[in-house]
Amino acid sequence: MKRYLDLVPISSKIHKKQSRMSIVCIVLAVFLMTTIFGMADMFIRSQVIKTQTETGNWHIGVQNITDEDATIIATRPDVEALAPYDVLYTLNGTETLICGGNETLFTKIFSNMIAAGSFPQNNDEAMVTENAKDMLNLSIGDHITVDMPNGAEHEFRISGFVKNTANLMSNDSYGVFITTEKFRSLLPDTGNGESVGSSTVFYVQFSDTGNVQSEILDLKSQFGLSDEQVFENTKLLGLLGQSSNSFMMQVYAAAGVLFILVLFAGIMMIASSLNSNVAQRTEFFGLMRCIGATPKQVMRLVRKEALSWCRFAIPVGVLSGVVVIWILCFVLRFLSPEYFGAMPAFSISIPSILAGIIVGLLTVLLAARSPAKRASKVSPLAAVSGNANAL
Repeated sequence: MKRYLDLVPISSKIHKKQSRMSIVCIVLAVFLMTTIFGMADMFIRSQVIKTQTETGNWHIGVQNITDEDATIIATRPDVEALAPYDVLYTLNGTETLICGGNETLFTKIFSNMIAAGSFPQNNDEAMVTENAKDMLNLSIGDHITVDMPNGAEHEFRISGFVKNTANLMSNDSYGVFITTEKFRSLLPDTGNGESVGSSTVFYVQFSDTGNVQSEILDLKSQFGLSDEQVFENTKLLGLLGQSSNSFMMQVYAAAGVLFILVLFAGIMMIASSLNSNVAQRTEFFGLMRCIGATPKQVMRLVRKEALSWCRFAIPVGVLSGVVVIWILCFVLRFLSPEYFGAMPAFSISIPSILAGIIVGLLTVLLAARSPAKRASKVSPLAAVSGNANAL
C-alpha cells in the first residue's frame, strides 16, 4: 500500500454490507434517469419517423423560382436532396391527382411511398396509387389512359405502384405520378382542371439538421427569396428542435424537470445512507487522524470510497434502464401500433446513457459532501479514548 487512498478497496470489502444500501440508491437513480430520458428520446425518434412517412422527409419548400436556381440550390454542400413537385386535379369521371416529379422525390423525400416497381424512366411511363391498381385490376407493364378536362387523352405504361395516401382515400381519388417534363407538357390540356399551386414546388432536404434555421437564412440571402417563397415543414423541424414551436424541446424540458427531481431524491437517499455509514465508522476516521491524516485527506477518502461504488452501480443502472426501454417500446408497439408503430426496437439512446452516468456521478459527489465533512471532524482524542461513537 503506497498511499492512504489505497485503503478504499480494503475498506469497501470489509464494509460491504454497510455500503449495500448506498449502491442500491445509486443504481435506482441511474436506472430512473436512463429510462426517463430513453423513453423521451424513443418517443421523439418515433414521431420523426412517423412525420417523415406521412409528410415526407423534407425541411423546406421553395416556390416561384427558376429551374436554374433550383439546380444551383441542389449543388449547395448543405443540401442533401432537392426534388420538384407539381400537382393538378382532373375532374372528368373519377377525380385524378396528377403529380409531376423526379426519382429523387421517391428515393429521398418520400422514400417509403413506392409499393412496387420504380419511378418512370421516360415521359411515357407513370406510377399509379394502389387503390387504382385494385379498382382497375392493373399490373406493372399495363397501359392506362388519363382523360384531361379539355378532352385530350394521354396514355402511360405503368412502371410501378405508390402507396395510398390519407388525402386520396378520403376523396376517393386516384393518383398518377409522372416526370416533371411530361407534367409540364400536360398543362395546356388542363382546361377546367384545378391546379394546386401557381408553380413548381421544390422540396429541400438539408444534409445537417443541427442548424437548419441558419441554412434557411443563408439560402434566402443568396437567392433573394421572400418569406412567401419559402415555407417550412413545421412539424418535422419542431421534432428536430429547429423550430420556434419546438415540440421536442417541450418533451426534453419535462425530462429535465424529472432529471432534477431524481437527482434531488438520489442525493437525499445516498446522503442518508452515507451518514449512517460514517456514524458507524467514526472510530476508524479518528484513528486515521491519529496517524497523521488531515481533515482534507479524510474527506477525500470518503468521497473516493463513494465514487468506487459507481464502478458497479452505474453500469447496472444503465443496462437495467436500456432493457426496460426495449420492453416498454415493445409493449407500446404491441398495444397501439397506430400511434407507436414507429417506436425503435432494440435501439440505444446515447442521451439517456449520458444522463444516467451524469446523474450517478452527481448524486454521489453531492451526497458525499456532508458525510465527508462529518468524518473529517472526528476527534483523534475521542477515537483513542474509545468515546468516538458518542460524537
